[in-house]
Amino acid sequence: MLDETPDLLNQNIIIILRNRQFFADLEELNKILAPIKKACTILESKNTTLIDCFLQLVILAMEIQSLSEGSNQNFRNNCIEIFNRRWKQFDFDLYILAYFFHPKYRGMF
Repeated sequence: MLDETPDLLNQNIIIILRNRQFFADLEELNKILAPIKKACTILESKNTTLIDCFLQLVILAMEIQSLSEGSNQNFRNNCIEIFNRRWKQFDFDLYILAYFFHPKYRGMF
């Protein structure tokens, strides 16, 4: 197909490059994927504790909350919905109490 219409690919690339919203969407996607990647790396460690999971969820929540409200509301709403579903798995008073007593907690979050 590309051999038959080589400028079709070129036209699609030009359209994407001219669309600034495409790059804004990529930046927002990166804001969400970067903490998830970091969380996966941390959670693969042999020394991982429940507080590590909780901290990464809090960091991810802050990133989702910081997504711009004007650009792609559907993406932001989907992120919030998925996060809230996962948060319910960690929403136990004992976990939150352990978080507040953990040495890494300094009232930052």
